Amino acid sequence: MKQKLLYLGWSIYRDIVFSGLQEGITKDQRKKIIGFNQFILLALLVNFFSVVSYFYHKLYISALINITSAYFFLLAFYFGSRRKLETGRIIAVVNLNLYLIVISYIEGLKAGEYLLFPYFLVLTFVVSIRRNSRELFIVYTITVIASLVCLKLSPYTNTVQVINDALYTRLYSSNLVISLCMTIIFSYSILRVNKDNEVAILQEKKFGDTIFNTSLDGVFIIYSQSGIIASCNRRALELFDVQEKREIEGSHVENWFDEDHVRRFNAIEKSVSEGTQSWQGELAFTTQSGRTFHGYVSVAPFSYKDIRYTKISILDVSHVKMTEFELMKAKEKAEVAAKAKSRFLSNMSHELRTPLNGIIGASNLLVQEEHSPSQKAHLDILKFSSEHMMMLINDILDYNKIEAGKLELAEAPVNIKEFILQLSTQFASQIKGKGLEFKTDIDDRLNAEFITDETRLNQVLSNLLSNAIKFTHEGKITLAVRKLFASSAKATIQFIVMDTGIGIPRNKHREIFETFTQADVNTTRKYGGTGLGLAITKKIVNKFNSDLLLESEEGKGSAFHFTVELKVNESRPRYIHEENSSQLCQLPGIRVLIAEDNPVNLAIARRFLAKWGIQVSEAVNGREAVEKFRKEEFDLLLIDLEMPEMDGATALREIRKLNHNIPVVAFTAAVYDNMQEDLLQKGFTDFIHKPFRPVELHTKINYLVAALRA
Repeated sequence: MKQKLLYLGWSIYRDIVFSGLQEGITKDQRKKIIGFNQFILLALLVNFFSVVSYFYHKLYISALINITSAYFFLLAFYFGSRRKLETGRIIAVVNLNLYLIVISYIEGLKAGEYLLFPYFLVLTFVVSIRRNSRELFIVYTITVIASLVCLKLSPYTNTVQVINDALYTRLYSSNLVISLCMTIIFSYSILRVNKDNEVAILQEKKFGDTIFNTSLDGVFIIYSQSGIIASCNRRALELFDVQEKREIEGSHVENWFDEDHVRRFNAIEKSVSEGTQSWQGELAFTTQSGRTFHGYVSVAPFSYKDIRYTKISILDVSHVKMTEFELMKAKEKAEVAAKAKSRFLSNMSHELRTPLNGIIGASNLLVQEEHSPSQKAHLDILKFSSEHMMMLINDILDYNKIEAGKLELAEAPVNIKEFILQLSTQFASQIKGKGLEFKTDIDDRLNAEFITDETRLNQVLSNLLSNAIKFTHEGKITLAVRKLFASSAKATIQFIVMDTGIGIPRNKHREIFETFTQADVNTTRKYGGTGLGLAITKKIVNKFNSDLLLESEEGKGSAFHFTVELKVNESRPRYIHEENSSQLCQLPGIRVLIAEDNPVNLAIARRFLAKWGIQVSEAVNGREAVEKFRKEEFDLLLIDLEMPEMDGATALREIRKLNHNIPVVAFTAAVYDNMQEDLLQKGFTDFIHKPFRPVELHTKINYLVAALRA
């Protein structure tokens, strides 16, 4: 029974004292809340016993005042539990002082109620002495004012209640005892708080010392004016081969640092007034035992209690410097080895190519001359083996050139469609000879000249096609080239090589692009090769500012693809010169809108149209052409097919929504099968090829405008 009562009492105490606590609060906030709740609990207990005592002595007014005071303490507790601690504390302090003023006035000073003024009470439980001096001053002020008001207004005795001399004596004695008990309790609490604060300060100092002494930097604290070392950490002792702190502390900075170091430290201190707050850099130091080490130094001046200090932090970077030195030596050796390798490969190139060219030439001549059927197989082996060896040598030399950064792309006009057709012709017989189907898919819009390196592009596609042939035993190989985006100045073209061969496992997709690597050892044994082909191909594609991508699944074939952006050949003829172009008749009153993003093409077309008396408006993209057509009236439109923001076909769809009859001529360099049928289906009336014939342009404008006006 006794244990149950004790447990019940402890539960009530815990619920009251820990009320208002929440997650995420600091340790100081937690102590403040608990102290406040303890103060409220003690005040309510005092009120309770006072009410019982007053009822016993039939002092009902005093009992009522205590009950009222208890109500306000409960109100303060309510605010504290609702996370409004400041409001609750104000209510508690004001309530306690008002209670003592009122009770002293009702009972008279002779009862001794003024002895209970809550100086120690409030000081201990409501105010944190160390951290809230302003709040402490406010509580002191309230207490002093309340005590003065009490002594000034309260009579010595009062007749509001019936209190005889014996009762006054008992009241005074009980208040005196309570005051003494509270003084003892709260004095002990103050001593305990001070002890806790002292322990906390010592722990903070110990924590700071631990950080100071376990730092990887050697730290010196120096008096800036005198140059005397005030303190240092353990790492500083280790750096300078010193056993005891007393050997450094109190000594002059010149005993441990060179003159140049000291001069630099003093300069940092003097520059503080100029705005420079710190300095970092590398310095060399000599220890007491004569050992030299390199340190990364940070110098930072600071002030504490009006005394100027300089903090010097030194991080030992000797191992880093040694590593840098070793790396420099390794780099020099690697450069020498690379030069030797380049010279060796260059010499080997000459030495190997000369006899190989002779072997290849001789084998080709023998194949062409008369030979017996039994000799043909041997000649084919000789021809294939010599050409294969030449290919391996070329791979090694190309890779060496790429690694040395000497591979540069040439720039020359290339008709992509013709180039792909020529390339496919070279591989067609070889693919069909292996019993495979060869399919080519070439975008007709690529029948134009683009600026690129034909040799390197041929090398990339030839390597991919050769691999496709090597690793495909049945099915087909596809070479696809598509134009993705285009304008009059440049085009984005995608190249794809697909096969139905052995495929590549997903976990090998990245690995096969590495140097001297194939999918697995069995592949190397079965198919041969250096493992350089795809590595070289990928690096060449990178030179085109692109990347070689792979889509493959083992047993289901592979697809290699890359996308390049090529410039359109700007030096191609803009128009075809004709002698009779100057004799063409005038076309006054005709209004033409030209949509062309290439400024040179636009200027040439405008010059001819203006010469024939035609009024010309210009747009540099499809979107601008549509906007101008909305605002102005025209007799004919010349629209380039490939423009930024909105291409010619899209612009024409918008224009046809506004006018179904106006003649629109496609002004384009594209040439492909069924071109006229395709353009008519898209809504164009006719088309003019670039480079254009002035006579043809004049004739079509005259005919189409006349037909429209008729």
